Amino acid sequence: MPCQQSPHLELSLRRRVFIFFVGFLESVLFAGTVFGWPQLVHVLKVEGLYSDMCDGPSSSSSSSSSSSSSSSSSDSSPANSPQSPSVNHTSPLNVTALFGPESPPMDIFNNSRCYAFNHTYDISRSHRVGVEQCEPQDERFALIYTITVGCYSLTGILIGYLLHHAGLRVTRISGGTMLALSFLFLGMTTKDSPDWLFPTMILMALGGNQIRMAIMQFCDLFPDHRSTALTIMSGTYAASAALFLVFQYAAQVGIGRTYVCWGLSLLSVLTTLSTLLMPVHHIPVKDTRGEDEAQPDKSKQPLSKSVMSTSSLLHQYFFFVSLFAINVYQQNYNVWINLTSCSVEEAGFYSMLYSYSNLITVFFGPLGGVFTDVMMRRAQRTAPDDLTRRVREVQAPFWPLLFTTAATVMMYASKFFLHPAAVYVSLIAMVISRPCVIAVSTAFVRIRFPVSHFNRLMGIYGTVTAVLMFLQYPHFIWAQHMYYTAHGFVLVLVVLCVTYPLHLLFTPLIRHAVMVRDGVKESPLLVNDGSTQNGVARA
Repeated sequence: MPCQQSPHLELSLRRRVFIFFVGFLESVLFAGTVFGWPQLVHVLKVEGLYSDMCDGPSSSSSSSSSSSSSSSSSDSSPANSPQSPSVNHTSPLNVTALFGPESPPMDIFNNSRCYAFNHTYDISRSHRVGVEQCEPQDERFALIYTITVGCYSLTGILIGYLLHHAGLRVTRISGGTMLALSFLFLGMTTKDSPDWLFPTMILMALGGNQIRMAIMQFCDLFPDHRSTALTIMSGTYAASAALFLVFQYAAQVGIGRTYVCWGLSLLSVLTTLSTLLMPVHHIPVKDTRGEDEAQPDKSKQPLSKSVMSTSSLLHQYFFFVSLFAINVYQQNYNVWINLTSCSVEEAGFYSMLYSYSNLITVFFGPLGGVFTDVMMRRAQRTAPDDLTRRVREVQAPFWPLLFTTAATVMMYASKFFLHPAAVYVSLIAMVISRPCVIAVSTAFVRIRFPVSHFNRLMGIYGTVTAVLMFLQYPHFIWAQHMYYTAHGFVLVLVVLCVTYPLHLLFTPLIRHAVMVRDGVKESPLLVNDGSTQNGVARA
């Protein structure tokens, strides 16, 4: 039985602003904290987490260093001489293993740019630095992140039904509790007790996604600016990836990571307590007659019809491939910047730059929503009839979706270049792509499908994406041996995401979808005016 509350519930402006502010704060701090993984990995590597895995012969970097050492001694040439680039002291990865026997020149991964500075990025053979390339250590971190990303959305369908049946209060309190525990466990994660990192990231993922999905309905607090509010709430989650930057700043002033984690845990508890001032079940959604649209009997279209529509299937493809590309980019970011950098300090700079970039994302996520709201208001003013107005409202997110797809392609294509310029370009594209992939596509789902289907649809999309996201780990292993082939395959999939915004240009398809959704019939005058002479496509 879906959750019920009084249809006459009214929220004052002050209360609506307070609820929205709390949701905004939680989104910025906690909704997507797990995606700050590159910054956290850098901190944990410096602390030596799993560094014991690099002491044996299993480390590829160790093997590489040993072979390089023997080669250099036999040739009696200086180890760090810039005139002897054939000596592989700087190769973070085994190039032959990456590309096969027909490997490219070694200086591609030696990063010949560094010779111009008369120094090399020498990998520590003693493995004391903590940020060098060590294949077993990298694979362990990649495994943890793959499980984390999978857990982030794996329970999405359960969260959707939890919101639908148990309501807002239960969902938020359980999510906030998991977040508080995750920060406590992160404070317990040390070099001597590294395995606390597994439950830490799982709880942080589950709690973060639960909070993110719960606050999406806060967009209904301001119906006239719904798309803008929704993109703010669903897009600012990207900024929370910068939260782990606080660990580096705290360390500079002598504050231990454990104490910072305690403070973050307390903060998550305080924001969760604000749930008591929110509606128990859901934010009321008023239609033109003042009735609550979120009630289940308001939808004329069954959920199965929404799930199997063309728009839904294309959204699922776009949602998975775009998030897969973003997560692979994040997962491989530390490996990539180590390949690109000439020193540990330079790699650390790129790591911090990643976190700073995530802070900027809060300004880009809402832009797509603002544009969508403008187009929807324009449709309300200029549409000749009600059906045409509804069709144009569904088509409103076309340009934001197309621009988001282009940014994702640019971000991922940058991985094919080992140069600082490529890192900067990728971060600029990531600032646009990360918040907009979820924000703009979520706004489209909210417009395209019945309101009562929204929570469950988002849960279904999230769960399907999470199951497929476990492919990240085998892709990581594949990329370790065939770098360009593995990433080229993903790039092709990302380019094909352009079909998602392009389908909105097929007006007969969208018109039929709106008619099915709203249970309306097309005016006989419109059938004969040439606008639908090509026939009505099935959605």
